[in-house]
Amino acid sequence: MPEGAPAIRATSLPVHMDVELSSKCNLRCRFCHLSYFDPKEVTQFSLDAFKKKIGPILPHLAWITLFNKYEALTCRDFVPIFDYVAGFGIETYFSTNGLLLDDAIIETIVGRLTYLTISITGFTRDSYKRNMKHDGLDRLQRNLDRLNKRKRELGTRYPILRISTVGMLDALDELEMAVDFADRHDAEEGVQLTAFKAHHADLVELMPLTDPDAYTRASRRARAHAQAKGVKLVLQSGSIAENTADTEALGHRFCDLPWHRLSVQPDGEVYPCPMAYEPIGNLAGESLAEIWRGERLTAFRAGVNDADNMNPDCAGCTHCRHRSLTRPEVNDYSRAETYPTGMTRKPAG
Repeated sequence: MPEGAPAIRATSLPVHMDVELSSKCNLRCRFCHLSYFDPKEVTQFSLDAFKKKIGPILPHLAWITLFNKYEALTCRDFVPIFDYVAGFGIETYFSTNGLLLDDAIIETIVGRLTYLTISITGFTRDSYKRNMKHDGLDRLQRNLDRLNKRKRELGTRYPILRISTVGMLDALDELEMAVDFADRHDAEEGVQLTAFKAHHADLVELMPLTDPDAYTRASRRARAHAQAKGVKLVLQSGSIAENTADTEALGHRFCDLPWHRLSVQPDGEVYPCPMAYEPIGNLAGESLAEIWRGERLTAFRAGVNDADNMNPDCAGCTHCRHRSLTRPEVNDYSRAETYPTGMTRKPAG
């Protein structure tokens, strides 16, 4: 553990859960892992399974995130599951590409969902099609207009919106447009810039570490534009300089996730972190409370921030908020055959 790092004590039960509702997505974006890796199993939570497996922990939670690496709105039971979760009065969040935000979902989440992130890279029709592999920009904007109209009708700020965009080097010239998009659609939390990981050889040259000066220049211009417009702009992994300093000691930022948070896939496998490779239990045979207090998670915690005895998952951390931006081995996955939570590379061709 780095010198001066705070001591961490696990909460008696997790206070934050990441629950992947579905292992499907309606898009195959150019930059996304789902274009290159397949899930271990294509499945989704039903309302009954969610109540049985996740329900017992909900009274103990302060926060639940209803997605991880897929599109939450592809879950057939999204509406009844969200209705059920909303009854516990906890903070709720998910990220979506926004194309499936129909009237039923809008009616369900407005005034009740705490935070909503819209994931979009490409702010003209052509760049959207190139990056998202779909001609859906107009549809997305109509959906956001309907969402905001309903918020105004109900007099609520919820869900609080944020725009997330991927910082590929060839997309950085649209960062100011991302700020304008957030302003146009009343995104109170502004824009989040997510640093890019390459999942295919053709994309390696687009990683920020390939040209950190270009990344820095573009993010500075965008920050100035955002400040002038009164829009938030957050670099999820920090600037190159900030990230380098923060990850120097461990190779990743100091992390406390496994002491207060668990991640569940729709097949029932439980992970200590949303980006871990190996499960620490399965809800088919154990409860979340048993997994939380079990030996496998205890052993994992011991290797999170220990530079001399670090878990492989942590040494190669891919979590956007914790990983290094400048180490090729945690940004270049173009040759990887496996990916977190049991994903495997799609067959060639």
